[in-house]
Amino acid sequence: MQAPPASFIELLQKKILPNVQRIALLVSLTGLLFTILNYPGASELLLIGLSALASAYFLMAFMPLQIPAGIKPGLYVPMLLKIIYLGCSVISIGALFHFLKLEGGGQMLLVGTSATGVALLASGALAVGKKDNWIPLKDAIIRGSGIFLLGIFMLRQSSII
Repeated sequence: MQAPPASFIELLQKKILPNVQRIALLVSLTGLLFTILNYPGASELLLIGLSALASAYFLMAFMPLQIPAGIKPGLYVPMLLKIIYLGCSVISIGALFHFLKLEGGGQMLLVGTSATGVALLASGALAVGKKDNWIPLKDAIIRGSGIFLLGIFMLRQSSII
């Protein structure tokens, strides 16, 4: 017997958004390479890649929480997921503003990095305290940690911290 077809939300959450993230990261890294080598088109690649990445993170913040049967996560897990993904979105746009030398990039990086860092610390504390919290938070912690480190690095480069 065939499994029932997945809904669009499940397809978006499990297949489309992770692939959009991978492609957006590839385009962004290509844009960074073009920037370093002073090739034309670097700004366009950065704009497309980082905007798509920010959009993917934004959409992930509002996806329904997928909880396996028998798992009882804590009350704050959905809120922390939203904060991590929204913070990642703000960091991505702040990085774009920083690379394109637009005003407000440093402030966006500071707000996004601060929010993501606090949410990652709280998520880590919840995950250590109860194994049922780790399962829904795992992907957000892994994805959020990388972009959080990027935010810290860019804040150090722009002499904000």
